[in-house]
Amino acid sequence: MLYASDDIAVSALTAGSVRINVSIDADPADVDKWRAIIESDNATTAVRVATKRVGDKVSGALREAMKAAFVAVFAKRFSGEIDKVVDAYRVMLRESLAKGDDADLQTALNRARLQEKILASTSMVDQAQACELLGLSGANPSATMKRKEDKREILRFTIDGRVSYPLFQFDVEGRRIFPAMAKLIALKPDTWSDFRLLHWLTRPHLDFGTTPAEKLGAEEAEMVAAFKREIVPVEHG
Repeated sequence: MLYASDDIAVSALTAGSVRINVSIDADPADVDKWRAIIESDNATTAVRVATKRVGDKVSGALREAMKAAFVAVFAKRFSGEIDKVVDAYRVMLRESLAKGDDADLQTALNRARLQEKILASTSMVDQAQACELLGLSGANPSATMKRKEDKREILRFTIDGRVSYPLFQFDVEGRRIFPAMAKLIALKPDTWSDFRLLHWLTRPHLDFGTTPAEKLGAEEAEMVAAFKREIVPVEHG
């Protein structure tokens, strides 16, 4: 018989070791099902035959009948408990990441949160919409926009598995990408990611009283000059 509680304890002992205690309560209904199977016609016949052959000893046939009955009744319940273990472990991992004290971990988490915030606050267009804004054929938007990306004319990001472009890059009236974008991308140091350039473009700048992105198509020379000053390495001493 199976006796235990429904509690599942999941604890991380070390960074590379996790101990999992799983216990399953034997529901009376499950026990009744098990008994019903054992007492079925087929099982009863097997028991009678076995009893004639070996007397008081439990026969192999009876053991097999009991094993089959146990699997039929408890396999589904055990599978459900394992799913609970997996879910509990996922929750534990998320919580441990959120509360991590490791400096590198915190830096990575902060960077990921900032990137998510920037993307969420920036109007985006997909590849088909980008082609439409540029007045280009939408027959194969992926290939069309790939050529723009290869020429380093436009910033591209992937959001939920979909290619996306910040809308502010598009000169809607002129049906083109603002030329200053190619200049900024060419000037971008190797130490700057596309996210960092996007951040610079979308946060207010003291020189303009607004974001540099707002100056695309208006004061592009001044905006490019401001970016050149931004990327000059800081000199100490």
